[in-house]
Amino acid sequence: MKHSVTPDAALLCKRVLVVEDDDCLYHALRDSLLDAGYEVFGSCERVCYPVDTVPSSRLDVALVDMDPFGSPRATSLAQRLGLRNVPIVWITARRDSSPAPVSPAREWLRKPFTERELLDSIACAVGRNM
Repeated sequence: MKHSVTPDAALLCKRVLVVEDDDCLYHALRDSLLDAGYEVFGSCERVCYPVDTVPSSRLDVALVDMDPFGSPRATSLAQRLGLRNVPIVWITARRDSSPAPVSPAREWLRKPFTERELLDSIACAVGRNM
């Protein structure tokens, strides 16, 4: 997933919460986002309430693998992020037509995806919230 991507000036220093249970994928996501100028908050898959680990003023978007949580935890996380007006980009390996049944998803990525697809999805989610 490593490509040379020029950071978009409007997106520099935007803060992303990454919730991913696969360490290799987490590191690839983190590296791509850092290279593109984002500030990344660590993988929080082992934290009971990941959104509480980040002050509300410090979060612009969440990148969430919906599969490690199962429906109840994903629903809870989506509700908590929604209360803070934090857009979510869902990541899924699911192949059905509704990749994020836990919330009305505007942005989602189906594995496997490219770095360009990742950055475009994050930019769209952040742009809608600016």
